[in-house]
Amino acid sequence: MSAEPPPALAAAPFRSRLPIPPVLRDDHIRIPIREAEQQILPGPKTRLWTFGGSFPGPTIRRRAGQRTRVTFHHELGEKAGELSVHLHGGHNRTQFDGYPGGLTKRQPLSAFCRIPRGLSARESGNEFLLEPGGNRTYVYDLMEDGRPERAAFQWYHDHRLDRTALHSWKGLAGMWIVDDAFEEALALPEGDRDLPLMICDRTFDRRNQLTDPFQGQRPPADGILGEAVLVNGAYLPHHRVDACRYRLRILNVSSFRSYNLRLSNGAPMLQIATDSGLMPKPVRRREILLGPAERVEVIVDFAAARGETVELRSSKRHGGRNPLGAHTYGGTLMQFRVGAGRVTDRTHVPRRLRPLPHWTRKATRKPDKRWEITIGGFFKTTWRINGRTFNPAHVEAFPKLNTTETWEIVNKTNVAHVMHLHHTDWYLLERNGRKPPSYEDCLKETFFVYPNEKILLAGHFSDYTGKFVVHCHMLDHEDHGLMSQFQVVRA
Repeated sequence: MSAEPPPALAAAPFRSRLPIPPVLRDDHIRIPIREAEQQILPGPKTRLWTFGGSFPGPTIRRRAGQRTRVTFHHELGEKAGELSVHLHGGHNRTQFDGYPGGLTKRQPLSAFCRIPRGLSARESGNEFLLEPGGNRTYVYDLMEDGRPERAAFQWYHDHRLDRTALHSWKGLAGMWIVDDAFEEALALPEGDRDLPLMICDRTFDRRNQLTDPFQGQRPPADGILGEAVLVNGAYLPHHRVDACRYRLRILNVSSFRSYNLRLSNGAPMLQIATDSGLMPKPVRRREILLGPAERVEVIVDFAAARGETVELRSSKRHGGRNPLGAHTYGGTLMQFRVGAGRVTDRTHVPRRLRPLPHWTRKATRKPDKRWEITIGGFFKTTWRINGRTFNPAHVEAFPKLNTTETWEIVNKTNVAHVMHLHHTDWYLLERNGRKPPSYEDCLKETFFVYPNEKILLAGHFSDYTGKFVVHCHMLDHEDHGLMSQFQVVRA
């Protein structure tokens, strides 16, 4: 099939309405993973792999502390191989965390990871995989450190070894929102004025089908960039808003591309939250760099733009460093059409939002563990952490349950990476020995690490023992070896 881009990309923008995924709130949710067709561009529909028949998949919205069971039915067939669903940002037990697994009969080789043959299902984590034709129920307690989790904007996606980027590209991603009483007591925008936005880039052929850009990719030139940017699965959509405050929850699910977000009218965005929920205090920002898998929540007041249009855009360059891996998309993402009528707005953003947990005050600046990112190899170049590619039988660190540790991540390559750590939220203590900026003085679990930069993080290991992974969420890098793991053990 020709890879020639579709003429629809040159069509007039803002024709389609912003899709809002359906919201699921039940205690036990059932989601089929199946192929479906979706109208993304004018003309033929696009074939996708989906959660529940659409891209994005349904948004799951639950209260913190309410145990939630999600049963996924794998209906994609043998061609897809095994899957493993990860609730990104959740505090999950190992068996429900989307462990990537190892080699199987359907996937007997790994192109970039050195995985021993003959590992048992338990040693490789294959016991946690979702097989074609089968179903698996994931149980999420939505608890952390003995209490309900903090409210946060999370998401779910497939996390299978070597294939995370491919499966995400095909459409396996959905949003998840955790609510709690603390947030509900604040006068933040809610209902239709609480808007989740999933941003990604994809490339389509002239028949509006997704291309396959994953053949022949080798580190360090292995970052996939799509030609078209979608918001909630739509190309350059529009959305009607009232002339008042809105809460925009923005998520980047691109495999490699970053976005430097700003508003076309130059209005400020009041950042209130990151990957791990509310910050200690709001931060006024004109532009926001958002790497793959990062989330940001902002309050935007459309009152001054009554009767006008405002575009959400991304600038090609940003105020920070711009190495390979941090180059951002340049262009418009979507349009807001602001109503001409006056509306009553009783929302309010307090000066103080949510205090940090007590363990952040006790974190030491002396690292308990160092994670060093390198690139190497003679016959096949791979990304590495501490000299190794991913091996489910090798554990790099053994933090003890109910303790707080400080870890140092060092990037020894010439490419920026976006590092994601499973199991818990993390507090950024330092960047290159300096205190982080105000918008990073908070809990997160996904972090930019620039070339030759080192960051210092503190994390608290509670509730669950078992293996959890650390990896780059530039998904091409993860699939090409940039993943390791730690094991939480009893004290």
